[in-house]
Amino acid sequence: MTLHTGHIAPATFAVSQVRCEKDHVRSRDCAYQVAWNINPHMKPGAVAWRRACTQHREFLRAVREAGASFFELPFVHGAFDSVFAKDNAVLVSQEGELRALLATMRHGQRRSEQLARSRWLAARGFDVIEPPRVHIEGGDVAMLPAGRGALLGWGMRSTQRAAGVLEAFLAAPVTPLELCDPYLYHLDTALTVLSDGTALVCLEAFTPESLRMLERTEGIQQVIPVAREDALAFGLNLVEVGNTVIVGARVPRVEAVLRGLGRRPVSVRLDQFHLAGGSAACLVARVHPLPPLSARRFREEQQQDVAQPLSA
Repeated sequence: MTLHTGHIAPATFAVSQVRCEKDHVRSRDCAYQVAWNINPHMKPGAVAWRRACTQHREFLRAVREAGASFFELPFVHGAFDSVFAKDNAVLVSQEGELRALLATMRHGQRRSEQLARSRWLAARGFDVIEPPRVHIEGGDVAMLPAGRGALLGWGMRSTQRAAGVLEAFLAAPVTPLELCDPYLYHLDTALTVLSDGTALVCLEAFTPESLRMLERTEGIQQVIPVAREDALAFGLNLVEVGNTVIVGARVPRVEAVLRGLGRRPVSVRLDQFHLAGGSAACLVARVHPLPPLSARRFREEQQQDVAQPLSA
């Protein structure tokens, strides 16, 4: 579990391929598509696959040009949402170790991809940790600056009790924020935290108490409201790389805010992925560097946790 694992060592992000490798006979289950409806954005059968491939390729080019590197996860046959690599696990590097907190998906359509993801990460040097029986999804996790804590969205996909699991995994404070808008079902559709501690937030997506908790969270320097209309256009589903912020659509008001903060917004069309309810942030899983602290603490706390039934 060290960072000496070849191509993974310099990587900033994990990304998924958009179709299966050429190791079996092609079928309709071999490529990204929208085949079911598990969030309000989904439009089954609406994806133009070749356009999606072009958009994905241009998005990865923008990520690379911004100064990031990435390693690829294979597409999981028949698990069409596996293209959204962020959801599968929370990835960290700490004290020379790579660790992955595997997600426990709420919807059965997405659980099928997790075994393949777990095996792939473990084979390439990640210590893969399966959480106690709580729902937690990568799209509900927003790291705070310098990896010194996180926010966890709950209520739509992840459960509130997952905050304790994530806190133990990170060995850092986690603030749980209750989501209340089904169209903004993952935290990364309703909020983004930039590296300077600025939070861009759709206020309507959260309960009043959660907004108060967010403002009191250590590491959040300021909260800038963003219109629900812009959040629904995936204007908060961003990827920050250095001074560049990649947006999966043209959202002029968000871009203006980013420029005002000294950032360089780059717009890349990802409308074929919006049809499944995802955008730029969903397509990459950042390997978060954490401050030095022994990873054994999580193992010790995990062993003490008594498994409980899945929360509703």
